[in-house]
Amino acid sequence: MEVGQNGDIQLWEQFCRGDRRAFDGVWTYWFPILFKYCNRFTEDKGLIKDVLQDFFIELFTSRSRRNNVQHLKSYLMIAVRRKLLRAISQQKARFTEDLGDDESYGFYLDLSADHSIISQQDLLNRKQVVQHIVNGLSNRQREAIYLYFFENIGYESIAEIMSMKEVKYARTLIYRALDEMREVLERNKQLTELL
Repeated sequence: MEVGQNGDIQLWEQFCRGDRRAFDGVWTYWFPILFKYCNRFTEDKGLIKDVLQDFFIELFTSRSRRNNVQHLKSYLMIAVRRKLLRAISQQKARFTEDLGDDESYGFYLDLSADHSIISQQDLLNRKQVVQHIVNGLSNRQREAIYLYFFENIGYESIAEIMSMKEVKYARTLIYRALDEMREVLERNKQLTELL
């Protein structure tokens, strides 16, 4: 079982046994990570906070059933993603239309200036070029790229998180996104020169 980057398996096990301090530790560690992930789907910070608070309450009340989780990060991201997309769907249904397909949600991938994809030379220009290319990808492609490159999640976990039937679909989605990015660069020699 993995528990965040620090590998603190004991914290999760203590949480599952009902230790209140362990719950505080799980909350403190995972809330910002899950908030950042949820913020890729919507900018409504109030909705995100509500969803995460409800999620952690449900997690705490049913913690004894959670002790057999194999990949904690994937498990938490899958559960929060489902809960958030359901909340977004309900919110939008009240105001406009019903969301049905997987492309019905937005996924925003903002390349921060300190990420390794972007080199130090001409940082602002490079960031803008890469951001433009990334914005041309589908929501699912952006989400898969984010999970793979920014959260260091493997194909199997990405397939789980994004509700794909097979791991090969996650791999294909990322390869196609990278191919599309390469094609845009090849078609636009000016962009290539900026990079």
